[in-house]
Amino acid sequence: MGHCSNKAITVLATISSTMILTGCGLDEAPPELPLIEYKLVITDSIGVEIGEDEYMFAWPVNPTHSPSGDILFADRLKHTVFVFSPEGEFIRTIGREGITLYDSSYEYQGQLTWSGFDRPWLQTAVDTGGFVGITSTMMPNENGIEIVTTLGHWEGEGEPLVEYFSIESVFNPGNGIDHTESRESDIVFCATRAGQVFYSRSSIDEFEINGCEPDGTPFLHIEDENFHRVRKSEADLQAEMDFWNAFARMMRGDSAKDNTVKLDPYRRTILGMFTDGGERLWVRLGRYPEVVFRVYDFNGEILFHAMVEYDGSPADLNTWEITGDEHGFLAVNASFEYYQRVYMLTLVENE
Repeated sequence: MGHCSNKAITVLATISSTMILTGCGLDEAPPELPLIEYKLVITDSIGVEIGEDEYMFAWPVNPTHSPSGDILFADRLKHTVFVFSPEGEFIRTIGREGITLYDSSYEYQGQLTWSGFDRPWLQTAVDTGGFVGITSTMMPNENGIEIVTTLGHWEGEGEPLVEYFSIESVFNPGNGIDHTESRESDIVFCATRAGQVFYSRSSIDEFEINGCEPDGTPFLHIEDENFHRVRKSEADLQAEMDFWNAFARMMRGDSAKDNTVKLDPYRRTILGMFTDGGERLWVRLGRYPEVVFRVYDFNGEILFHAMVEYDGSPADLNTWEITGDEHGFLAVNASFEYYQRVYMLTLVENE
């Protein structure tokens, strides 16, 4: 069991538009890119700045495909799930506020409910029933707020049926928002449809991934000792500041009281992961300005490296969320400086 904090919920509640930029030096610069065997190329996108309502999104997250190949993603502010064809044509919306269940034909099956604020806030549904997700429980004590963040498998309200990993910490809200304190506070994870779970504890200088069977039995451990701290560039830090400013304006308005947020000057070693339906684990390497994936098989062997092809500034990619499955690859840009849309990508061999 780890001992650190996860303040993601606190950040959502208290973030504002005054930032501190720290550590802009480049003495710990990104290493040279690995051999890039494949590229992820943007082929199309869904979403418009002004137009039909079904193509205007507020906060799209978690893009994925249905078993038949339809494109689905949730809109956190509209409390709904959008459904599009593989070609990007609008089909319908489903869902409402809360966690609702639908079958593969989008027929309503029921709803899961939680009392209080300890409901899982990141979820990945699995075919075996229920979902894999993360929950954070908070309890005040004399030192601040004790936080326990848990990665587990739920099928309804209450304790998880299986607990894969847990982190404990104490957060003092009087200290303000300091991202350097949360370097090891997040859990990056993904799950296959069969229920296998992969996870990593966030870090700026350690690279470690674990894999578990649905019942929690470990079957994979990956560790790379060649990672070292890499500083963010000034462009990275400015882009991060712009993101939080835009987020604050959207959530609280320009008249919201300013708070001080200290940005972490270092890049995290792992920024995300997903499985592509072919027993391949895609791990986004955080030490590069570009979006670079190291792809493993389920035995932990490196298969290849892939990179997103993008003509703009690499700093723009810091807010991209990229996922994939057997039907292809999807991405969203979490920055609220741009109109929201979902990107379709394809994997091609790098010439």
